[in-house]
Amino acid sequence: MGIFRYKLFLKSRAERGSPTVFSDSQMMSDILARKSVKSRLWFYSIAVFLLTIFVVQNVLSNPNGLFANAQKGQPSSSVPRSAPCVLTSVHSLSLRCVSFAGHLYAVADIDLRQQKIIFTSSDGKRETFPEVVSSLSRAGIKPRLVTNAGIYGTDNRPLGLLISPKGKLHDADTRTDPGPAHGNFSWDSAVFQISDDDTASIVPVGSWTDSQHIVAATQSGPQLASAGKINKSFQAQSRSSYRRTAIGVDQSNQRLVHLVVSREPVTLFDLAAFMVNELHCSEGLHLDGDLSAFYIPSADEKFLFSDPGERIVTALGVMDKGTDYLEKEKPMGSRPKR
Repeated sequence: MGIFRYKLFLKSRAERGSPTVFSDSQMMSDILARKSVKSRLWFYSIAVFLLTIFVVQNVLSNPNGLFANAQKGQPSSSVPRSAPCVLTSVHSLSLRCVSFAGHLYAVADIDLRQQKIIFTSSDGKRETFPEVVSSLSRAGIKPRLVTNAGIYGTDNRPLGLLISPKGKLHDADTRTDPGPAHGNFSWDSAVFQISDDDTASIVPVGSWTDSQHIVAATQSGPQLASAGKINKSFQAQSRSSYRRTAIGVDQSNQRLVHLVVSREPVTLFDLAAFMVNELHCSEGLHLDGDLSAFYIPSADEKFLFSDPGERIVTALGVMDKGTDYLEKEKPMGSRPKR
């Protein structure tokens, strides 16, 4: 050690009443012991400092816990891969939030043996989500979840096929010529349909045929996936991003339907990849973009993930079987004439 530090060392020994004459080995042992203590103290100080920064950062960015990320729009990287979307359970509704490829999606898993999906139209006017629920309630229908479905025109009426509990409200649009007037109907348009045996399927509109066994249907586009494969016309580098809703049929169970809404804008390729690779859908259909939302009447926070602030014409409702008057009035498998 240096002369100055050596003198200080001798002085400290004298102040402690220690002999100033000692061997080289004793002196080196004492010096090394002091260095070891200082090193450990320095390491512990750094560790405590970094831990404090980590805790403070997480508390400030997410004061309401992990599940607040799904509802308050925090980055999806801090959300578990799959977690409940709401803190309070929603009776008979399987709802989860899933993080995939940097995006967060809400997924409603609909078992058609226990629940039913219906499509309705607001008869020439646009309605907010609460107004849609009120209209359904007046008709004796109590939905667990409502979202937008299908495409409508400037006259606020469905443009493509729509089969509701009242019957067929509009025929299928089979035009394939491109143009803004036809929107997504000119791009791989397809029909999502449910039969009276509680099985669901998605059929390209050109192959669709009417049947009395179809109890619910809506036309939209483009078709996201077919036979478990992503639509080949989608480009992974696309920059056309919107908040989107979609519906898919599980590849192992045609009575299991996955209803999806994205929290942030995503491309059609992103959405299709999620439904095929994460949800394992055999078929998928894009329902709408930009106005996308899940509205849950019984939840404290009724919108997932946010209120789009728009009015809709065609709506998809999910309800428990045996809870609406329309089902009680007609025999199983029947459908109003059209």
